[in-house]
Amino acid sequence: MPELDALARLHARLSAGEAVLNGWLHLPGGVSAELMGRAGYDALTIDLQHGLIGDGGLVPTLQAIAATPAAPIVRVPWLHPPDLMRALDAGAVGVICPMIDTPEQARVLVHACRYAPAGGRSYGPTRARLLYGDTYAARADTQTLIFAMIETRAAWNNLSAILDTPGLSGVYVGPADLSLSLSGTASLDFRTGETAQAVAHIASETAARGLIPGIFTQGGDLARQAQSLGYRFVTAGSDVALLSGAARSILTDLRGTLPARSDSPSY
Repeated sequence: MPELDALARLHARLSAGEAVLNGWLHLPGGVSAELMGRAGYDALTIDLQHGLIGDGGLVPTLQAIAATPAAPIVRVPWLHPPDLMRALDAGAVGVICPMIDTPEQARVLVHACRYAPAGGRSYGPTRARLLYGDTYAARADTQTLIFAMIETRAAWNNLSAILDTPGLSGVYVGPADLSLSLSGTASLDFRTGETAQAVAHIASETAARGLIPGIFTQGGDLARQAQSLGYRFVTAGSDVALLSGAARSILTDLRGTLPARSDSPSY
């Protein structure tokens, strides 16, 4: 049996109910993508919203990921169909779309990522066909991952309707924006207060529909907590946060004091 490509491999694991660990990429140049992919992450997400990877860096970063066992995902800047289509045509096996607040927006998201007659994705899988073969178009509508980000009070209030969107693969929680919207303070630690209740409820409601619950964490205890709640697509650290954390750990060890740091969430 031929080896599954990244598109089929990630789809098969998630369809089987397995959990996958995702790494987050902010840094341009491709080397951090190679390092993270070789470290053993199941998937890597290129952040085009808040990361430093510009439009010209998308394909080189995807090429760097392709040299590793990790599957490539793209977090697009916004709900803009051309950006979604370009990411998929370039070889992403899935997309994460920020700030999906309504079922109408969720439908636009799915429509942009599915070929006719299920959607309105324009045909032209330039690099995707090179990676995934001549059967790509036939497989794309069933194997491409489409995550709507839940990160506002509006999205939280519309959760059921968003989850009922035909063709949606799952939802992806942005804890910092969600906590900011619910409590007025941005935090990646979702274990307390109204945010904790929301995060737990999102996981259970998503899983109850047979969809994939996803979430961003810094790794370690937060990732384990997310998995215990039923999240199956769990981001466990970013290149920026891991590099910063390792540097701070060494300096703390050598100097005996903790370097000053920002109070803002570390991605």
